[in-house]
Amino acid sequence: MEEFKTINKNEKAQIIEKKSKFIAHIFYIETIERAEEYIKNVKKEYYDAKHNVFAYVIETGNRRNCSKI
Repeated sequence: MEEFKTINKNEKAQIIEKKSKFIAHIFYIETIERAEEYIKNVKKEYYDAKHNVFAYVIETGNRRNCSKI
């Protein structure tokens, strides 16, 4: 089985490019419900954002559940 890399701690980073602010969040999750909760909270915090892009991967035994938009 291939090695699965994971996140050690939650982090936030931001850059500004041509007067646009890009904010990234990375966080450790173990369930789809927890991922959706984090996404909901980020969207709530940045309610005025023009774009909200997310992706997550959850490993469950020999299978990975992935979602992205």
